[in-house]
Amino acid sequence: MNISWGDVRQDLARAHNQAIATLSRPGTWWTGAQRRELAMTAQMANNEREPVAPWVGVSTIANKLPVSLAAPKIAHDAIYRISRHAATLTREWYEKVTAEINPLAFIELCGIACTIAPVMAFRRALGLPALEIGSAESGQPSNQKPENIVTAQLNWVPVVGPADQVAAVVQAFTAVPETNRVIWAMADAQYIPDKEMVDPNWTRGTLSRVQMELIATRVSQQRECFY
Repeated sequence: MNISWGDVRQDLARAHNQAIATLSRPGTWWTGAQRRELAMTAQMANNEREPVAPWVGVSTIANKLPVSLAAPKIAHDAIYRISRHAATLTREWYEKVTAEINPLAFIELCGIACTIAPVMAFRRALGLPALEIGSAESGQPSNQKPENIVTAQLNWVPVVGPADQVAAVVQAFTAVPETNRVIWAMADAQYIPDKEMVDPNWTRGTLSRVQMELIATRVSQQRECFY
């Protein structure tokens, strides 16, 4: 069976396209050139048949990355490992990375990885054209920081307070509002809108909520998703 974009729900296609467009624009903590570059590294990590081992920085392997980089090497090493070896991440590793990268910049970096992965997987599963990231747009990151950022127990990263009153996955990106908006716009289209999460009978299309959760659980198990 041949699948085309015309067969894809319009809201889902729109959410993916809007998320992809942000990858080459200036963000909150990274420039457009840096975001695009990090997205390309995440794309490489998802594509490689023989990935770099999790304990090896991709920046240390010859000819893996461009000679001249806009983003720090440790950022490339981090997004590669997040994209390909998420189950190996530890608190110690996170603290080592954020000793060199602002923790809020790290959150945005995670958002880039979390944009690339589902878009690539969706296209690959349906035989749609491979992801192409647009040219980097000029401009500087906004550096907009919410006032009420606090430390959380449920997350390694800082969050918007009050902390730990919602699930870790819900508060994870809150300290970088634009990243949070993009990720949840995708989640609403790919899975279940946040406001419908409490309704066990909510559905969209031909799958029941129970069937949706069964698929989500199986995907989580296969992807070693701790949540």
